Amino acid sequence: MSLAKARKGLKTEKKGGKVSPDQKLLNQFFETHDNHNKSDKNFKFSHFHPGHAEDAFKLSAEFMEIANKNPDNAIEKVVEHANKASETSNLELVRHALMMFVTHHPSARNKNLRIPPLIKRSPGATVPKKKNISLAPGPLVSTHSTEKIKETEDNPELYMNWYREDPNLNEHHEHWHIVYGSNGVPDVKDPKIRVHKDRHGELFVYMHRQMLARYDIERLGLGLSLIKPLDDYFAPIDEGYHPNENLVDAEDEDDPYSTFGSRKPGSKNRDYGKKDGPFTLKAMDANRKKVEEAVNCGKFYNGAEIDIDTLGAVLESYGKGDLIKYYGSLHAGGHLTIGHIIDDPGVMAQTRVAARDPVFWRWHRHIDNLVKTWEEKREPNDFSNSSPVKLQDVIFVFKDKLPIHHGETQDEEAAAFGEKTFGGKNFCTDVSKNDIVTNELETKMKTRVWTYISDSGSTEEIDYLFPREFYYYFRVENTSASEFIATFRVFLVPEELAESRVHWIELDKFKECLPANSKTVVCRDCDMSSIVRQPPQKTDDELDDTALPIDTTPVDNNNDRFCDCGWPFHLLLPRGRKGGMKYKLLVFISDWSEDEVPTISRCGSISFCGAEGAADKYPDKKPMGYPLDRPFKNNSYKETFAGLNNAIIRDVCINWVDEFPEIVVEDSC
Repeated sequence: MSLAKARKGLKTEKKGGKVSPDQKLLNQFFETHDNHNKSDKNFKFSHFHPGHAEDAFKLSAEFMEIANKNPDNAIEKVVEHANKASETSNLELVRHALMMFVTHHPSARNKNLRIPPLIKRSPGATVPKKKNISLAPGPLVSTHSTEKIKETEDNPELYMNWYREDPNLNEHHEHWHIVYGSNGVPDVKDPKIRVHKDRHGELFVYMHRQMLARYDIERLGLGLSLIKPLDDYFAPIDEGYHPNENLVDAEDEDDPYSTFGSRKPGSKNRDYGKKDGPFTLKAMDANRKKVEEAVNCGKFYNGAEIDIDTLGAVLESYGKGDLIKYYGSLHAGGHLTIGHIIDDPGVMAQTRVAARDPVFWRWHRHIDNLVKTWEEKREPNDFSNSSPVKLQDVIFVFKDKLPIHHGETQDEEAAAFGEKTFGGKNFCTDVSKNDIVTNELETKMKTRVWTYISDSGSTEEIDYLFPREFYYYFRVENTSASEFIATFRVFLVPEELAESRVHWIELDKFKECLPANSKTVVCRDCDMSSIVRQPPQKTDDELDDTALPIDTTPVDNNNDRFCDCGWPFHLLLPRGRKGGMKYKLLVFISDWSEDEVPTISRCGSISFCGAEGAADKYPDKKPMGYPLDRPFKNNSYKETFAGLNNAIIRDVCINWVDEFPEIVVEDSC
């Protein structure tokens, strides 16, 4: 089924989506701020705090036990318990536990129940910095006032506000940490059992590395320096961060700390928690040195060989295993110590707003560099036994230029057009002069307005990136006498960073059946990207609300069911530069029979979010980021992929323009 057909059954509430009684109960709890306990002004829930995360895990397990005992009215009973728990427990802790429940338990999943988007359940936590400060969108060569230019010269990080402050990007980060709870998730059949999802540690590394790469690429596009790792825990932090004064932490107007604290430039990190605890700077520095010792020798302290999944778990998790106990919780410690530099906690202590702070990216570059140090000691991938295919080229066509109907049948029509135009007798023809083909992708900046305080009608503008939608056409030959099922892997990198393996960003990953001895034109919609949250959010309404099923009838194992985990569609492509920015595109084909992991259904981004169920396997046997998971041969990407018939590298330009035609799909949600 095409994505357009699947999307037809989903609508936002404003566009006709039906809010079921159970969904209404969830919405009311998440969006109501009254009648909850607010007596403990000093308690600030943080997913990064081991005790807080464990309490949320236990409460989520309670929700699952209640649902299991009350199958006929599970959601009603769970929300009833959530309301009761919020009378004595921190509201944000209860909400976090409830989001874990909704994300993982069949009583919610099979009814297509959704977590209300961050912009609805906590609009105060989505307020971006004001435009007159951020200058977004704007190139470095500015026509703004001298005063504003001076301000950005003093703090060039302001040029990246449009990216860091994006509510949907921040919601992605928050939601990922719900899907992959660092303390694990309760087993849905027996919630007393703790389940750590398949390859959690590896995905922690990969997902955050992809975020870092995209952030660095946007910096490069503006002429800013790449991320400098925050690897000296005792040195002053150059960057300050002052959030919008309306960015809400606790939903309590009487709380003097209801907004997030600010960090002045040059502030020094400080200990968090007990003096003999794991989050003193001295303890964290000691733990960092232990990790460095391990990655340098390739083994953990107990003699076990390092692998990417365990190393990621050691850096991210704060479970009770011996490795975690020995190496501490470096990643969480950075969030907590930096987030509590002053008594009024800053955004670094909260998953839903942490990415707004420039230091978030510096801290994660430091964490990623520890992994990269280990990776660089490994041998390059051996591609000698390559797939029996020959990739001829990859062709880009903007959707608005295709002579097709943009609706339910668009994928079929686009594929038929591709076969007629680029296949058959035209398979080997040069299409570079074809008017409908482009070597230059396009992006633009858009603005939307939303109300973040309903009583006062207070509004703010959000600047956000949007790509000109396109189809890929891959011309590929199966040179074998048997049918071949291929895994297509598509990556992109700025030409200036092509030798940096960790800066190649994933654009897509999918399978395709190639008939024996065939020359096939494979058509792929950018909507279906393996990294993107499904269904893609495109309109203002979709960006600010959740798509709901028109038919609310519960359906078990519905293969078209979507969930909320994944990268925002509007950030699929980097912005590029005015006048164009040069990139390298890599397409690599591997053997699906070697890659395949049986899965029941797709849930959001398969690359960033893995499988839907807590006990399911990650849907790809290859290392995440393959074939870029190991060092390049002789430190050269060209040498690494030279001579491979199953790989192609081509030049692509991304041009940041003022305007382009947009596709409006009839009956889209």
